[in-house]
Amino acid sequence: MKRGAALALLLLGGCGSHVSTGPRADEAYDNAMDTGRSAFDLAHPEQAQGEYETAYRRALLRDDAVALGDAGYNLAVTALAQDRPQQSLDMAMRTRSDLSIRGGRVSEDLAVVEAAAFYRLGRYRDAFDTARGVHAGNMALQERAMFIRGLAADALGDAEGLSAALQGIGTGPKLARGSQADRDELSARLALRTGQAASAVSQALGAVDLRRDELDYRGMARALRLAASAARQDGKLDRAARYERQAQDSLSQNGSSTR
Repeated sequence: MKRGAALALLLLGGCGSHVSTGPRADEAYDNAMDTGRSAFDLAHPEQAQGEYETAYRRALLRDDAVALGDAGYNLAVTALAQDRPQQSLDMAMRTRSDLSIRGGRVSEDLAVVEAAAFYRLGRYRDAFDTARGVHAGNMALQERAMFIRGLAADALGDAEGLSAALQGIGTGPKLARGSQADRDELSARLALRTGQAASAVSQALGAVDLRRDELDYRGMARALRLAASAARQDGKLDRAARYERQAQDSLSQNGSSTR
């Protein structure tokens, strides 16, 4: 092949021997997403972040709104897993902006991440309003939004809002373990607000066991601290100190906060 002909093929983006039968996958994007997911599942969110950042850049290169939404969501979740709620919120906002430019749809799961980030930042009214605005067809996602709404309502001292959020989480033997843990925790918070401290301790400890089984150690520590508050209100100071110590021992392993 003459040099000029080869250059022409390169400029046209072809190699002359491949016959395409459909859209080609962006392997760099797919590999980054898969590697990031594997790292996250193995509790290495810092490594996952690097992979998802690569995926996000590839999505920008592709001008692909769907890929942007997926990578941006993963980056926001990864930041939360590293206890960086402001970074998570910033990433969510960036994803919204980049999707808006391209006419892409913002999924409800990104709003749930934003609500969680607001809660971690102590912006409870923003967390409550954002979670209340979620209307997802996916029941598990909707229940998670209800849980964050309940946490925010409790932080705002809104017992009515807490009760309404609790009613938004299903019941029954087929309820997922994570949703049952959410329900137990909100029930414990409501019991504590209505002066039923002993019941609050029992329900909080039920949430502790379920969180542990789900490998949700941050949630487990939060429920332990809730049990400590309830035990303290019930006059069981030794038990309260023990639960508080257990929560702190768990949190100290990764430097997390309790929100």
